[in-house]
Amino acid sequence: MKLSTRSTYGMRALVELAFASGHGPLSAASIAKRQELSVAYLEQLLHRLKRQGLVASSRGPRGGYVLARDPQRITMADVVRVLDGGNGDGNGHGKPQLSARRTRKGVATPQQHAQQIAQTVWRCVNERLTESLGALTLQDLCDEVRTDAGGPLDHRYVFHI
Repeated sequence: MKLSTRSTYGMRALVELAFASGHGPLSAASIAKRQELSVAYLEQLLHRLKRQGLVASSRGPRGGYVLARDPQRITMADVVRVLDGGNGDGNGHGKPQLSARRTRKGVATPQQHAQQIAQTVWRCVNERLTESLGALTLQDLCDEVRTDAGGPLDHRYVFHI
């Protein structure tokens, strides 16, 4: 199972913003360069995150984006919900609907039965994935990135006064 590109890129941008927290806003261009992402696409994602209150922005030469909430209060389920929309099914269309066509005797055909089983499996997987993403915060993700990197990260942020 894979997360969408939108959600993955959004999470990567939020991790960058979390690591830069307290050092002023980051421009979309600087995040895109560091993460090797398209600036235009990233700006679309950041705009969605801003509309939903996960990031804030400021204009001007020293403007850019910052987290609007503490990293411990942003869950990955929030990010997926904002960037992919819908009810967590990944396509924004809600739950899939099973065709209710049955034989004259009211018994499902073997194909309909197989389809019901497959939909039940994916519904259960989706529920577990949603629970897991709801339990994973941006802070947890940042801590994991630091652990995987083997300690403090070199973010190559240079601040001049």
